[in-house]
Amino acid sequence: MKYTRRTKRRGRRISPRRNIAIGKLELNPRGFGFVRPRDKRLPDIYIAEEDMGGAIHGDEVKIVISKNYQKNRLYGKVKKVLSRGITEIVGITRCRNGVPLLFPLDRRYNFILTLDDGEALKDGAVVVVAIKKYPRFPFPGEGKVLRVLGDEDDPQVRVLALMEEYKIKSNFPKDVLAEAEALKNTSPLRRFPGERKDFRNKFTLTIDPSDAKDFDDALSIEEIDEGWRLGVHIADVSEYVRPDSYIDMEAKERSFSVYLVDRVIPMLPPQLSSDLCSLIENEDRLCLTVEMVLDRRGDLLKYEILPSVIRVRKRLTYEEVQEVLDGKKTLGREADKVLSHLAILSNMLYKKRKKAGMIEFDFPETKVELDEKGTPIDIRAIERTFAHRIIEHIMILANSVIAEYIISNSALTIYRVHEKPDVEKVMQLKKTLSSIGVKTKKISPSNKAINRLLKGVEGLPCKRLVHTLVLRSLPRARYDPRCLGHFGLALKYYLHFTSPIRRYPDLVVHRIVHTLIQKNREAPGAFSVQELSNLSAYISAMEEKTEEAERISIKIKIAEYMESKVGEIFDGVISWVTPRGMFVELDNAAEGFVAVESLEPYDQFFYDEDGLCLRGRKGKVFRLGDVVRVRLTYVDKVSNLIYFQLFLGKE
Repeated sequence: MKYTRRTKRRGRRISPRRNIAIGKLELNPRGFGFVRPRDKRLPDIYIAEEDMGGAIHGDEVKIVISKNYQKNRLYGKVKKVLSRGITEIVGITRCRNGVPLLFPLDRRYNFILTLDDGEALKDGAVVVVAIKKYPRFPFPGEGKVLRVLGDEDDPQVRVLALMEEYKIKSNFPKDVLAEAEALKNTSPLRRFPGERKDFRNKFTLTIDPSDAKDFDDALSIEEIDEGWRLGVHIADVSEYVRPDSYIDMEAKERSFSVYLVDRVIPMLPPQLSSDLCSLIENEDRLCLTVEMVLDRRGDLLKYEILPSVIRVRKRLTYEEVQEVLDGKKTLGREADKVLSHLAILSNMLYKKRKKAGMIEFDFPETKVELDEKGTPIDIRAIERTFAHRIIEHIMILANSVIAEYIISNSALTIYRVHEKPDVEKVMQLKKTLSSIGVKTKKISPSNKAINRLLKGVEGLPCKRLVHTLVLRSLPRARYDPRCLGHFGLALKYYLHFTSPIRRYPDLVVHRIVHTLIQKNREAPGAFSVQELSNLSAYISAMEEKTEEAERISIKIKIAEYMESKVGEIFDGVISWVTPRGMFVELDNAAEGFVAVESLEPYDQFFYDEDGLCLRGRKGKVFRLGDVVRVRLTYVDKVSNLIYFQLFLGKE
């Protein structure tokens, strides 16, 4: 028999069958957390630190739900830990009152472990520890040291620790390496020369970063009566990596190459990623080519997809290409002509995409320069140039053409999807932007409204902050067997095809394209709906993990770099405000925290949740986007946190 019970708060009835949820716990470094319920109809549920019930970040938990009407938020209390997210953890050792302790490097694991075998370890050792007893607030857990990675002052060790935390494997299993070595000795290039279109007489070039190790894509273009004949030549990794081979299983597990601040961990073994599959200058290579004819307005007239053989004539960097486009350099008549055609065409494609509603964010890349020991010696922002745009928009075109090709053949595949933003998140964005004085009267979850907003802050000091806030309000792009469109690119059909050396979903798409070219739906590249659904979910999760590791690796080196700047004065922009203080971002992308307690000598400040600001009793207000001057006071190497104090020039 169904029944309901009245809660202590007026007007709320909760069914006992509905006030229980199961989901994954995600902790904030400040102690509280949220549970993402399995039931997608439920929003994220807030868990206070005292209600964790012995659960830690990443655990699957069963919770009891209640509701706070004043804050219009669901609250939960952990009743049971169903499964643990981790059994090992990486941290730094510290000795307190003769007791060896482990402090986790990942601040979301906001607990300590006592070490039963840590007496021989000195302070500052970075170690991998097996959890013997899980902590339960406010008591520590217990652990046993498995491996010592090195000393916290070694610039290499922190990135090694990050790789341990995120289970990033630098080495390949022997079976994978043996299989890769065998492929070098039996190249398909020698076996199937007649089954591929020969583009080796075409002037083909690559455009990549100066430090690139693998080359997925090459371009050729010629002017014709209709407009242009464009060739997008993508490394045919699927010719070498067969389904369920040792290399394939390892690539699937990794899903992506990982680009850490001081090293690249490839998805494929180096025999393939840096040699056999890579489109190296003056070497014959196998490709899948998308050959397109476009008119002089940039409209696609026709296309053909075919296996090919190419030979890259020029390996170019973005910097070289930009110098040619700026008239500062020449690479020879033929190369200059190809770059001129590519520039004209890509500019047309860009304008068409913008007119269709493509959302364009402007975030410079943070480049950390390291010495030979891995110590950071400089941090700078690298602005995107027109040379980057050439590659970006031609690759978007190729990806969308492949998506349409697969759709037209009624085949199954993995799409790259980006759904419309949630209305509630857009309304929250409106509230946040209004608090910093940005006009948001006509904002809505549409491409047109978001582009209008971004255009409105062009040239303003708050531009970068607004771009960041808008990006946070949008859902993550992900992989899905359903064709749900790409909101950010304003495309109905989209997938990833152009980077099979570093992305497993692209390799999957290559296999599917081969089955369509061969007109064989039973070929090894064919997949069932369930296989694609499971694979999409796994790859999307791996992408999120990979990107997080890449971001943290940069934060590690930024913290190391800023440690030598303690005591120096900087100008920065307030990037976020919390009840505990405010975050300030510098021009070099370093972000630090100003604790509200450190403001007390100037005034007593309190947090204004509606205004998203700190208000002083004397009238001073600190808002998002405000420029402030700060002094660097401390860098915490365990958490990579940078601490500032407000500097008023009178101390």
